[in-house]
Amino acid sequence: MRAAPTFGGLAILALGLLMLNFGVYTYTVQVPKIETRILFDKERISSIGDFAGKELNLQKDWILRIEGEVRVPDTNSSGEINLYVMTAREYQRWRAGEKNIEYIIRREKVERFNETLVSAENETTYVIFDNRYDPKYKKEVTLSAKYTFETKVPETREESILKQAGYPLMILGAISLAYGLVRKPVVRWE
Repeated sequence: MRAAPTFGGLAILALGLLMLNFGVYTYTVQVPKIETRILFDKERISSIGDFAGKELNLQKDWILRIEGEVRVPDTNSSGEINLYVMTAREYQRWRAGEKNIEYIIRREKVERFNETLVSAENETTYVIFDNRYDPKYKKEVTLSAKYTFETKVPETREESILKQAGYPLMILGAISLAYGLVRKPVVRWE
């Protein structure tokens, strides 16, 4: 038996076994996930004389998509209406009859609409259907709205590079240990 390869191989083998058993590191990371929620699905807003609206509470960086079509009730014909999207402050100004309103979206005389917006802040947003330019015919709107936002979901991950390095160390230690046990020491006579 040779002492250096035997004890060295034994130490390397033990280190490899320790790395194999305790070399896995588990940690948690926050992974972004995109979610979509439906606010309205083909909801009918009927008998719009002057105007009608929907109030939406949005968070910052949410993407809102609204779509729909306008019809004249009790007929099969399409109608036209003004579509406005505005903040709560601008809505109050608009209701008071002020001019120079800052609209997020403003579409005049639309039959169909498909609009997308990104909310700038945590705020209440109003979607208004204005029929005051044509009070002769009441209108009906079929509205669909959904919003998309990003959330963070915890995900557990595993780092196992030390475990992977433990296998070669075990093999190297076993070879060195076997060599040290099998090989006879050289005895020198002087």
